[in-house]
Amino acid sequence: MKRMLCLILATLCLGGCSLQENGSSGGEKTVVTLMYTDDLPNLEKLVENTYTDIDLQIERNTPATIDGEIERRLRNGHGSDIVASTLAAGDVLNYLADLSADDYISAYQSGIMHKISRDGKNYFIPLPAQYYGYIYNTTLLKEIGLDVPTTQEELFNVLKTAEEKNIGADENGAVFTTDGTPAVTATFAIATQIPDFFGLSEGIKWLDDMKNGKATFKGSLEPSLDMPLELIEKEYMNPQSFAAVTNAVPVLEKMRSGKLLMAFDNVTMLDNIRKDSEYEFDMLPILSSKGNPSWTVSTPTAFLGINKTLTESGNEEKLSACRKILALISTPEGQNAFMQDNGAAYSYLVDYTPTADIVPDGIEDCIENGYNYNISMSNDFMRYFGNRCNAVLCGQKDIDKAFSEIDSYMQNGDTHTATLIGTINHDMIVENYNVRLKETEIGNLISDAVREITGTDIAVVNGGSIRGSLYKGNVYSYDLEYVCPFENKIIVLEVNAEVIRKMLSNSLSAMVRDAQIPGGRFLNVSGLKYSFTPATDSSSAQLADVTLPDGSPLDENAVYTIAVTDYMAGISGYADNNGDGFTMLNVYSDDTPKAENVKLVSETEYTFQSILEKYIINHNNEEIASQIEGRITLVNENE
Repeated sequence: MKRMLCLILATLCLGGCSLQENGSSGGEKTVVTLMYTDDLPNLEKLVENTYTDIDLQIERNTPATIDGEIERRLRNGHGSDIVASTLAAGDVLNYLADLSADDYISAYQSGIMHKISRDGKNYFIPLPAQYYGYIYNTTLLKEIGLDVPTTQEELFNVLKTAEEKNIGADENGAVFTTDGTPAVTATFAIATQIPDFFGLSEGIKWLDDMKNGKATFKGSLEPSLDMPLELIEKEYMNPQSFAAVTNAVPVLEKMRSGKLLMAFDNVTMLDNIRKDSEYEFDMLPILSSKGNPSWTVSTPTAFLGINKTLTESGNEEKLSACRKILALISTPEGQNAFMQDNGAAYSYLVDYTPTADIVPDGIEDCIENGYNYNISMSNDFMRYFGNRCNAVLCGQKDIDKAFSEIDSYMQNGDTHTATLIGTINHDMIVENYNVRLKETEIGNLISDAVREITGTDIAVVNGGSIRGSLYKGNVYSYDLEYVCPFENKIIVLEVNAEVIRKMLSNSLSAMVRDAQIPGGRFLNVSGLKYSFTPATDSSSAQLADVTLPDGSPLDENAVYTIAVTDYMAGISGYADNNGDGFTMLNVYSDDTPKAENVKLVSETEYTFQSILEKYIINHNNEEIASQIEGRITLVNENE
């Protein structure tokens, strides 16, 4: 078995079942639900072939918001049957069944199970892990004429040469990137200090002090940003990638097309980049600046538990089905199925032999020699730490301020107060990317709020900005932080009918993308109705008709006021998928032709979150309701 060196940053985290095939082929199947970030077709097939009376259904959600949304659903009685989380810690444990007595718990390495246990009990099993390192274009490296780097100094020399020769550079001149999301930024920052800090005496002492609540980030972990800051200073990496108002960097597209030489990411991303690209790619380990052997880092893809409500009387059949599924996942066959679906590369089973060569050649030596470090930290901490690091990297905060805020968070937790905003009279659920595909109650609610508060003729809300559900009953300030987490400001434009049609056509252009995740540009509307034909294998969805709410056509000679975000109007430009392609609304970006027949009327300080809060408060004498009204309809192509 390959030796693994584990550095578990635990201080940052806060009945038996045997595997037997079920031969039942008749009767109603037991439906088991699981919310996850990926489709899991191989796992679904394995489960349903092994247990013919079980129907495993996967609901997809975005990696950036899945943990928070899972916990909110559990609190409101909407949790999935099998619960996925990025870490076995936090409030989610209050909603999980105790698995300690289940036989399959013993199939996992005792080290990982000890680390994720709470008060001597196990509530989760770990899914296979991802290896992280530097993905690089081997074809372009050969074109540059340099050898594969083995030290951080050599790595910077490669990037310098690539920039000078404009090989593997994107439109901003960057030759290196991460996707810019807080979780990946946090992983990158911590990873660069293993073992250069955590393997040294001061790092070991820092970890011990952290366990006792004595250590601080400020004054100790600022070097975690040394490398990314140097990459930005030398202009090898674009600081705008880390701004909160920008999209995640499209690493897949840029690497696959040869527009980037290198990126920090994981093995799954490497596998996806290799598909349909004319270039060859490999992965480098993380390279030391202090002479230490190179290394990789890995994190469990997720942890799986069972919803505690299933232990209540009347749920015995579904509870049994969930335990059977976890037991099946805890076999080599189950691990292989998940790895095929997710691209994970390391199993925590005691007895596991990989069935395929899933470790990239470039990191194989450090894996074989035991230089793989496991980083385990809570999703909430990753988001907070990564957000503060991002703010430093894009120049919004100085490092002292950011790390002081991290220390405050570690000592006091999130200090946001839970202010009661109002009530709603029924659940408005975001699920299966519905706000990016069709009319929804929550999409209508938010677009109505924007239209009412801004006083415009029309308001539109891009589906990608709606990330969480609203639940029947009281609505608190923290609920709105989950529903609309982004900080883009709302502006008012004057546009004509032609611009409106172009805008809606663009909103339909990315309903099908890589990995079958619909694009976030799909528009929820107030003050308009529109219909569209569905996407096909050869074309995107097409706008069929657009009218005013009463069904009357748009006036071709009229000027309409419309509320949109400054993001759509080019405040962050349109490179790297920013602006979601709404160039027909561009009033800000100088890198793209300004829009015709568009006039900027006013800029507001409202975000979707703040405007929804004001709307609910304004209606505090009534229960907020929203219904499906036929604002957005699908045209049957066969009609």
